[in-house]
Amino acid sequence: MPLLDTLYYPDGTSVHLWRRTETIGELETACSRLELPPADAGVSRNDKRKGERLVEMLLLHRIFGRNVTFGHADSGAPRVDIAGCHISISHTPGWVCIARNDSHSIGVDIERCSEKILRVREKFLNSGELELVPAGDIPANALAWTAKEALYKLFEGRGGASLADCYSIGECVQVINKGYIVREAKAECVQGEPLTVISRVVSGAVLSLAVETKYLIHTIL
Repeated sequence: MPLLDTLYYPDGTSVHLWRRTETIGELETACSRLELPPADAGVSRNDKRKGERLVEMLLLHRIFGRNVTFGHADSGAPRVDIAGCHISISHTPGWVCIARNDSHSIGVDIERCSEKILRVREKFLNSGELELVPAGDIPANALAWTAKEALYKLFEGRGGASLADCYSIGECVQVINKGYIVREAKAECVQGEPLTVISRVVSGAVLSLAVETKYLIHTIL
């Protein structure tokens, strides 16, 4: 089974990871066996996007144990037809992840570590962060990038489109069990509201979850 792992967080969030090795045909067959709806509706002929959509459907079935109605809000944020359930979805080549929380909003992002991140760091880091994050350190820049993207998704873009200007991150303040890295953050749309990003490196990729700090009711140490 391609499901690599399910990660659990101190705010009650679970993040489900799928490392894709299947062809489009194999994914379509798996969806057909579960009587999942076709992935063609609303999806371009781009095989990459179609593959991601098929994995999303299979992973949602795995998470909820049944077929769920899946759609998007006007902001583009993903939605399921379960009252009070919040999800966030991210993709990077070879990976799909879905975060679930049954009480509050969350944002998740996954990104494969590559040199591309170093070429675009000025687009997602502000001047202070450019000094804080080493210019040649791919994992450190991937951690920062995914933290910013997770914050953007947490607020469904309400903070603004500029990752450099609208969302800010601090230093990594803790390293906790299994290599999780915790850092404080801020968003312009909720000035004064403490935010936390929890990140982890997984098999050449970086995964970050953003949450309002007030929901971290359990200790993260």
